[in-house]
Amino acid sequence: MAIRREVILPAADPLVAWRRIALDKQLPAPKFPSGVRAPSVALLCALLVLAVVSAVYLGMFHGRVIPQAVVDSQDRLVTSLARGLNATVSSGVAEMEAAAKQVPPGGDPAAVLTTAAAGATAWAGAAVLDAGSRRPVAARGEPVPVANVPQDVPRTTVTPLIQGKEPRALIVAPLPDGRLLAGMTSLRVRPLKLAPNSGQSVLVGLPTGESTVVQGAPPAGGPAGDVIKRTLAETREGRAVRSTAGPPGSALLVVAAPVGSLGIAVASTVSAPVFDVGSPWKGLLPAAGLVVAALLAYLVARRALIRPVRRLLARAKADACGDPGPRPKIKGPSEVRRIGAALDDRARPRGIPAVVLLLGIPAIVLAWSGALGYAFANGPVPVPAQVVLDSENQVTAATVALGEALDGGLRQVTVAAAQGAQTAPAQLKPALDQLVQSDDRYRGAYVTDPEGRVVATAGRDPLRQPEKLPRESGVRLANTGGRLPVIYAHALRPDGHSVVVEFDVPQLADVLRRADGRVRVVDTELRTILDTEGFRAFQPLAGAEAREAATSALQGRTGAKVAGRALVAGTPLAEPGSTKGLRWSVVAEQGVGDLELPVNSLRRASLVLGGAAAFLAVVALGWHYFVLILPLRRLAAAADRMADGDIKTVITPHRPDEIGAIASCLEICRQVRVDGPARLGGAERLRGNTAPPTVVLRRRPDGRKSGARRAGRR
Repeated sequence: MAIRREVILPAADPLVAWRRIALDKQLPAPKFPSGVRAPSVALLCALLVLAVVSAVYLGMFHGRVIPQAVVDSQDRLVTSLARGLNATVSSGVAEMEAAAKQVPPGGDPAAVLTTAAAGATAWAGAAVLDAGSRRPVAARGEPVPVANVPQDVPRTTVTPLIQGKEPRALIVAPLPDGRLLAGMTSLRVRPLKLAPNSGQSVLVGLPTGESTVVQGAPPAGGPAGDVIKRTLAETREGRAVRSTAGPPGSALLVVAAPVGSLGIAVASTVSAPVFDVGSPWKGLLPAAGLVVAALLAYLVARRALIRPVRRLLARAKADACGDPGPRPKIKGPSEVRRIGAALDDRARPRGIPAVVLLLGIPAIVLAWSGALGYAFANGPVPVPAQVVLDSENQVTAATVALGEALDGGLRQVTVAAAQGAQTAPAQLKPALDQLVQSDDRYRGAYVTDPEGRVVATAGRDPLRQPEKLPRESGVRLANTGGRLPVIYAHALRPDGHSVVVEFDVPQLADVLRRADGRVRVVDTELRTILDTEGFRAFQPLAGAEAREAATSALQGRTGAKVAGRALVAGTPLAEPGSTKGLRWSVVAEQGVGDLELPVNSLRRASLVLGGAAAFLAVVALGWHYFVLILPLRRLAAAADRMADGDIKTVITPHRPDEIGAIASCLEICRQVRVDGPARLGGAERLRGNTAPPTVVLRRRPDGRKSGARRAGRR
């Protein structure tokens, strides 16, 4: 900041002029960041820069765009479907490899096929192929496409293909005797609720562009077909997203995800809505408003605080030099008036405190922040119907995954009970240890006697109270109170003992995170059983919208809707059949403001800019308060004491700025009242009792500090 040099006019009295020159050389000359002007100037510059940023930042949101929330929801949909297909293929590979290992060299081909079909995978067709000619030695089901079998099969291979408009995976595993075991399984996609008005469909295709529709009805041929083919081709490198023009107000959106590294992809097509975000110049008006607010804040600071302090300084200098000229009237905050009254020996005047005038500066900036928020963050948020429907599909997928996790635990415990039927219960600990260590969803496993007492255990200690178990195997909830729910699956042995596994609650909650937002599982009394955001078990479900969705789901209805400021979806836990006895419902709740929509993007941008302006205003408020208000208050209190007759207390300048200069002049006036006119400006001032007198040194012509040449020689 440039130093403001005051022009001293010639005085009628040469002595007064000499005193003024000597006094100006003794008083501090403030430099940035000190000085009473520094906070207001810094705030003005910062707000002007923020105005430029506002014009550019708000202008970035322009044009006609597809809401990112629609893209994200379709991405999650195809990713979830691809993960499910990959799990189907991985299960088939594991079963095929296990069957191949159990076949002795030269084994009966029919027995080989029977062993391969014993798993959970539904094989559309299977065959044992000759190693050289690739001709089927034995076959069952549909014919295996021998032409798609790789020439060299050193290990299990997977070949995706589309046969009869159905996606399939051909899995081939080598047998110990050189023959090949081949199985063909269909890649089925779980049923989805598709939007009929948006032309949504799900396809499974190859990177070559060949595809088949598994659900829905996509647009056929033309530019739409080309976009689908290009999107499937791009899945060689991972997730792919493409769009093309559609009917007015919409666009065809294609999102595809690869199924692991199998060379096949799942794609979704939907007629997505297109939102008009506005022109790139919409940030100019808020920027102009911020410029006006910055100038007003600076003018308020200048007229209410800076100018009165500077007039008071000129008045204090005149009194400290003994200038007999006319005295200007002191205006401004009460602190400035009190100091001026002390110089005139007048009664203490009244006025508005400086801190009240100071509050006008942030008030102007905060008013602009509020206006910006009202302009961009006011009103409802339109949520596309596709996003609502995708939320319903997500919560359905999470519910199915939870049911499969619970049902899978029941199947494993049933197998463990059957395999160990001839083993003494106390000797089942190794099998229980293997069961717990092989799956993270179990916190512990144990065997109980017919009375429910634990005989053998593995993992963590049981939470279920020792009591007789039901006669029918199943998945159940052991308690209706306490800190955690105790969810377990049990299977009965022929000897009356039972094998029990207790599920790990955090692991089950992780399964629910396949849906966006906060996902909760509640019972028939709407008490919380599971929650993805941490919870205390069996607490009542909060929120009228969530309770309504849970009640509807308990009645067997699945749905999603926008209720207030939240997107709520609910579905019953009805599949598989082993979980129906629990009578639970799953509710997902997501804030509308969290969705990646153009309106929300503008709202977040306006909140960021408004928050930045408010932050600058608060910083300037604190800067003014500590640099100007507090020193001015202390000096006003010292002036009041001097006006009340206390002329013995020394007035010490604490800051090298205008307030410090006023304090020095006030101290000179106090000394004049004690020792007479000899203490006016230009007099030697003592520092303490033994310090040398204060003298005025001539400034070196070259501007270098005294001793610089001597230091350079060293």
